[in-house]
Amino acid sequence: MQSPRLLVTTSKSFLLMDPRSGHSHRIDEGRGLYYGIASDNRRIWVGARNRLVSSELPPAEERGQILIFDRHWRCDALPAAPFPLRDIHQILLRQNRLWVTCAFDNCIAIYDGDSHQWMEWHPLGVPQDEPKDMNHFNSLEIFDQHLCVVAHNKGDSDLLFFQLPDYTLVNTVRLGKQAHNVWRRGSAWATCSSGEGKLVSTDGWTVETGGFPRGVVFLGEEICVGVSEIAERNQRDFTTGQLLFFDQQWRLDRSINLMDEGLVLDIYPLPIGWNPPARDLIEFPVVSRQ
Repeated sequence: MQSPRLLVTTSKSFLLMDPRSGHSHRIDEGRGLYYGIASDNRRIWVGARNRLVSSELPPAEERGQILIFDRHWRCDALPAAPFPLRDIHQILLRQNRLWVTCAFDNCIAIYDGDSHQWMEWHPLGVPQDEPKDMNHFNSLEIFDQHLCVVAHNKGDSDLLFFQLPDYTLVNTVRLGKQAHNVWRRGSAWATCSSGEGKLVSTDGWTVETGGFPRGVVFLGEEICVGVSEIAERNQRDFTTGQLLFFDQQWRLDRSINLMDEGLVLDIYPLPIGWNPPARDLIEFPVVSRQ
């Protein structure tokens, strides 16, 4: 079965990519870093920080936004929040509600599509000290009636499980170092242990990726993992990240080198029924690992 096209966000671009050939369209650029991706099938939502890691603009002055693309790839944006969206990471869209991780303020911004109102939620309370980024909340997923928030913690990381709809903390699982993303692996929980360059789970399973893994998507017959180069902060926007493609037994099949795109930040399958835009192709090199 052919893998769907992939949406990929990097330091510099929002890309649409063929995962076999590496042929890509640059959907948007110049608003980096681009980060989280979500879709309700009618629209695609993308977080844009409007600031690069290497920017001279202080992080406290960052003002991110949520871009919205329709099926013709026309770009609009959500109404601005009444508070700054700073250090946007992953976003999650469910039942007309958008959750946006904002690591700088140790909070999650929530946009209610029915009331068109924004609110701030601090999963572990409002930090009393500066800087506020204590837990570096960066990833979200819903499992049954529980919202799982990944707390990177700048070291040993936690999966925090909150009961919906009242956001009561019901469980905490220690897993990974500088972790990103969360998914189920059978009865176990798994994450990117980004600080260790590998994927790990609560049942002891590991896969070495090298670099800084972040972004995982399951594509039927294969799994794609984003990996960024390890680099000094002011050089990260000028590196070459990779997409690694594994089979269902986690054997590495190939990689795609995202030349000069900087960090790889999120990966998402193109929704069914969407067509590529009529734009010039970019060719990223595919490297077979077999």
